[in-house]
Amino acid sequence: MSSPVRQAAQRYRRWKNLYYYSLGKAFLDPAYPAVARLFRNSTLPLLDLGCGMGLLTAYLRASGHGSHVIGIELDAEKVSVAREVLGEAGAEFHPGDAFSFPPHLGDVVMLDVIHYFDDAQQQALLTRIAQSLAPGGVAAIRFTLNERHWRFALTRAEEWFVHRSGWIPTTGHNFPTAEEMTRAFVAAGCEVTMEPMWGCTPFNSYLLVARRRD
Repeated sequence: MSSPVRQAAQRYRRWKNLYYYSLGKAFLDPAYPAVARLFRNSTLPLLDLGCGMGLLTAYLRASGHGSHVIGIELDAEKVSVAREVLGEAGAEFHPGDAFSFPPHLGDVVMLDVIHYFDDAQQQALLTRIAQSLAPGGVAAIRFTLNERHWRFALTRAEEWFVHRSGWIPTTGHNFPTAEEMTRAFVAAGCEVTMEPMWGCTPFNSYLLVARRRD
């Protein structure tokens, strides 16, 4: 049987550029296997904020995750791709920013999105995510930690590049501190952990995992 990386990328085979991008992204991004381990056995619906072209959903499906997925993505073209390749895989995708998600009770994943919002918006969004966790539900949020570190400087430069290239339609540099990221989940009574999620990348990425108690 092929690996989750190849199974996920295969969905994008009709677009040569997206196929090779998917192979590289799914292979190199350490958050993908980490998120797959978190949600593989969950029966709760999963909300994916900033879902892009649905690659994470494709990877999760290839890793055994079968619950319903609701994806929200600002880029309408990526939403169209996600619908085309995953529309019959128990997933739905909608255009909109991270605040646009419908009422939800289940699990939540959000990778590399929080820095596009100002301080007040970040806290409002994290609070809403915490409120959207079902009993036993998990939120997995990858973010860039604001700290004096060479990885942080490189992350800021990478953010500028992806915006200038047109791959990401918006830009943002409001990277939060650890306390700012955990505040809403601690207030909601969740168990919170945070670990580096660098993998082989030079970026100052961390994965916050918040679990609502049963």
